[in-house]
Amino acid sequence: MIPEIKFSPIYSNNATAKLRSTNSAKNNTCQKRNYSSVSFLANNRPASTLSSVEKRRTLSLSDYRKFAILSDFLKDVPKSENSPDLTPVQQLNYLLNSGILLSKSNHDNSTVLDNLYSIATKKRAYDLDRTTIITNVLDLICHPKYVTQTFGDIPDNVKVEILKRLPDDDPIKKNPEIMDVDASGTCAAASLEVNMAHSYPAEFTRWVSELSSEKMSLDLNVKLNSISKNPLEALKIINILKAQSAFDGFDKIKVKVDLDKGAMARAYIQSKYWDIGERNVADVLIQSAIMKLGSQNTYNSLTDIRAGDFNQNPQGLIEVEKTFVESLIKNKEITSLIYHQIDDDQNLVGYNCSMDKIAKHITQTIDSGDDVILGYVLTNETSGATLNKNYNLQVDGKPNKVTNGHEITVIDYKRDNKGNLSFICVDTDDDNPQLVTYSAEWLLPKIHHAGYPAHIVKDDEEEIMRKAMS
Repeated sequence: MIPEIKFSPIYSNNATAKLRSTNSAKNNTCQKRNYSSVSFLANNRPASTLSSVEKRRTLSLSDYRKFAILSDFLKDVPKSENSPDLTPVQQLNYLLNSGILLSKSNHDNSTVLDNLYSIATKKRAYDLDRTTIITNVLDLICHPKYVTQTFGDIPDNVKVEILKRLPDDDPIKKNPEIMDVDASGTCAAASLEVNMAHSYPAEFTRWVSELSSEKMSLDLNVKLNSISKNPLEALKIINILKAQSAFDGFDKIKVKVDLDKGAMARAYIQSKYWDIGERNVADVLIQSAIMKLGSQNTYNSLTDIRAGDFNQNPQGLIEVEKTFVESLIKNKEITSLIYHQIDDDQNLVGYNCSMDKIAKHITQTIDSGDDVILGYVLTNETSGATLNKNYNLQVDGKPNKVTNGHEITVIDYKRDNKGNLSFICVDTDDDNPQLVTYSAEWLLPKIHHAGYPAHIVKDDEEEIMRKAMS
């Protein structure tokens, strides 16, 4: 049965964005793995990087029982299309041996194991298939490169059922084609999902578990200083971005994360009609919840359209919205730095710091055990029909118009034998379920903005912000 759905009104906004920055065309909560190649086993986190606590951690009697029940639940489940290397049981054992299975959420201390067990043993909303959800989670934790923002198509018979349940004046009923999402605007949400699956697997699993449960929501236990060092400023940000929140003591708040009214319909469709290359159920749940939270609760999963007070474009999240959600998820202050100077004609005319500083910010964040979500732009001198192959990737005073932008996640870096730096990334919109490597020479000049733990960039923040405002 297709879940009953209600929809928010469709809003359009034709204002031109300066930068469509998010969509266009070490503790044991943070896991770091080695990516020497794109094979499954290369995604293994080396034992040498495990904390001493993780190395000592063994299964308690309760954990052993949960592990045994999960193993039995998955014993006859074959390898999935997204994980040709190992069966779900083998994936479960890999997560146990790597320490990931017992890593804890930074919001409620639940483990990956706890949340997988909850999915396996408790009823799911609208009878979503528990096995499908668990295999989705295992695939994405073991292979974050499989996170995608590609929407699945809605079969005609399902579309008819959806339209039957809409009021006559609903914009979707008047124009059903707006449910056919070709180019989604969820790249910021998908990049945050990659970050969660790769570096915060327990929190990732908790989101999928609770969003797919019958209550279809979860709480984030957030420290106010994760949003801003100034408590009054933190409360102001929460109110401006309209997060559903309540005080939890003097210096903490509970933020409710839930789904928009069309999200469960999308999840149901993907559980029944998923094709390779499309979002799976876990992708739908995570991305829909992030989009709703970041868009002041205005997002509609069926159309991929949002409204809200800051929408320069009816799709996607702007940089400040993405940074707010990232701070809530990680429960630590995230600083977003703007590296580009872009004039009123949309030309890239300068930088707010050196390429060396940008590289330092990224590598230090990776070294701390986290990932970097960044927005990069292409210009008419570096892309498309006007590509200038001799262009040196530096501003030359000539028109250098921004033509496109996109959000990706940097999960690692490497240097060759000559010391040349490259970044290993996940791009959720390239129709290529592989890790992508970009040279520093190619990527750094294109980075418009990136978010970092505040303590890593505190020495450079003031200077960069001053240049950005000048």
